[in-house]
Formats: sequence, C-alpha cells, structure tokens
Amino acid sequence: MSSPAARSSEPDRPVGRAADADGLESAPEWVGDGRAAELFGSPELIRAGLLPEHAGEFDAAFDAALSAARRTLRLDQLRSTLQVWRRVALLTRDDPDAARRLVDTTVEVRRAGASRPDSVSWDVLRAELGL
Repeated sequence: MSSPAARSSEPDRPVGRAADADGLESAPEWVGDGRAAELFGSPELIRAGLLPEHAGEFDAAFDAALSAARRTLRLDQLRSTLQVWRRVALLTRDDPDAARRLVDTTVEVRRAGASRPDSVSWDVLRAELGL
C-alpha cells in the first residue's frame, strides 16, 4: 500500500484524515509532514527551526497544548500543535524569506487592527475556490 505522500504530486494538498495508533484523529496530512517530522522530531528541534519572532508563539502554543493534555489526558491537541509548528519550521527552513514576509505581514495587520488592502475574507476565498 502506498503512503499518502507517494500518491499525491502536489506538496500542499491535503490527503485525508487518519486515526493514529491511540485511535485519535490526527490533523489533515500534507506530503511535507513526513519530511517535517524527520527534520523536526522534537519540540526542541521545532523551536530551533523557527524565526526568533515565532519562538514565543511556539512556546505559548506548546504550553497550552501541554496543559490541555494534562487536563484532558488526551494527546490530540499536543500532536496537532506540534504538527502545525513542524510545518512552520519546514517552511522557514525551505524559504526563510517567505517566513520573514509572513512575520512582517502579521505584525503589520496586528498593528493596524485591520486586514491589508486588497485582501479578501476567508468566506470570499472559499467561495472563489469553490469550497
């Protein structure tokens, strides 16, 4: 049986959901998730792969996920959080300039308190994509 990564030629296209060994449903998988897990297999490696501006956000998300795991005795939120940040670390590794632009845009939007000119809402984008 081929893996989802082997079946898809598009690196950013979701390939479905699957339950893990614990019976927890994981976040949608992308072709790059295997590579990201290999390169950033621990929270320490994930954090080291991020821009300094992302490190604080990672720390807060990781702490919240750990707290949720202690409270609920479930690992799904922790796994999901690590998967998201592995993706950010991989994108940062593969294209640091794009990661820097993402940080700069986020800072700009937060400072302005409004979307950037010429941006569209998620609802409009979904409609344009036919989702």
